[in-house]
Amino acid sequence: MRIALMTNNYKPFMGGVPISIERLKNGLEALGHQVTVFAPTYEEQVEEENVFRYATCMKKFIGGIVLPNPFDKRIEEEFKKRNFDIIHVHHPMLIGRTAVYLSRKYNIPLTFTYHTRYEQYVECYTKSKLIEKLTPLYLRAFLKHCHFVFAPTQGMKDYLVEVCKLYPERIGILPTGIEDANFQVQEEETAKIREQYQSQNMPLLITVSRMAQEKNVEFLLKSLALFKRRWGKPFRMLMIGDGPDRETYERTAADLGLAEEIRFTGKIPNQEIAPYFAAADGFLFASKTETQGIVILEAFAGKTPVIAVEASGVKDIVKSGYSGILTEEDTEQFAGELASFLENGQIRKRMEVCAGQSALAYREEAVALRAVHYYNSVINLTEGKEEAWKVNTVF
Repeated sequence: MRIALMTNNYKPFMGGVPISIERLKNGLEALGHQVTVFAPTYEEQVEEENVFRYATCMKKFIGGIVLPNPFDKRIEEEFKKRNFDIIHVHHPMLIGRTAVYLSRKYNIPLTFTYHTRYEQYVECYTKSKLIEKLTPLYLRAFLKHCHFVFAPTQGMKDYLVEVCKLYPERIGILPTGIEDANFQVQEEETAKIREQYQSQNMPLLITVSRMAQEKNVEFLLKSLALFKRRWGKPFRMLMIGDGPDRETYERTAADLGLAEEIRFTGKIPNQEIAPYFAAADGFLFASKTETQGIVILEAFAGKTPVIAVEASGVKDIVKSGYSGILTEEDTEQFAGELASFLENGQIRKRMEVCAGQSALAYREEAVALRAVHYYNSVINLTEGKEEAWKVNTVF
């Protein structure tokens, strides 16, 4: 099968969507399929086989991403060469409109993954209630052009049905896959990390996130300040990731009296991050804008329980009391649950086992096989001139 994956952002930009696309590409190629990623150009990019780079309008845009140019004529020129069987686009705007155009012109089925709660990002960055209300309306209009839609979790499928008025039969659940490397961390690797951050004899906590306001990092810092007073013993917290608000959060951490406990590591390459998850005693997460939360699955693969704010996407993965703990967006509750978690070694060990078991269903190859199943069914239905919403008769 020849598959076009189309995106507004990709490597070297670090984020959930680029990671999801890369893993889907790797999984599909391992199964013998031909995959081409259509991605924007970055100054620091590394050339990669079967990744076509189209033009960029702005090198720096909202949240540190680039602003791609979906009108680049080379996109269609490259597209025509490949004789694709299906298009899988990962954004409804910009390259999303190009994908709609190519799907119609060349009569190729169009699928789409709903990765991002766009209305919540709009609220964070524009504070415009009008744009926030218009965003779901735009999404509804875009979805009418898609033959099939992927949601990473059941919660996101419910959102697409309830808010975007999409037929449930037109939606399939396709999470992001976890690489085998996340399951294969050696003890020497985790010991080296704990030694590096002087945390051999104290709890080591981590988060992996873009340092940006939509990730609710300030809430996490305030919760840790309360936890410090309640815990009363040494601990170490690694804030892994970079972003436009990192310096602000570093100042906030110092103002809250956390300069000794917290280390801002900056970006860590994805191929090097698995040992960090495995080394930690707990993974902390406060974002409310996730459709899934890839980092939560990576924590599970490292047998690390997750303490998180209960929100869409996250609550579909973390089973409170089983693989982690979910709290309300309340700093006192979050700090209290974290302290209780660390104080009870027996419960923590049980959650570690459960987290590892939960991760197995998300292996990269299993997710790619599920994607191929969906692709084939959509292709067969569209070639049979049936409506795509009847796909539920296959799955």
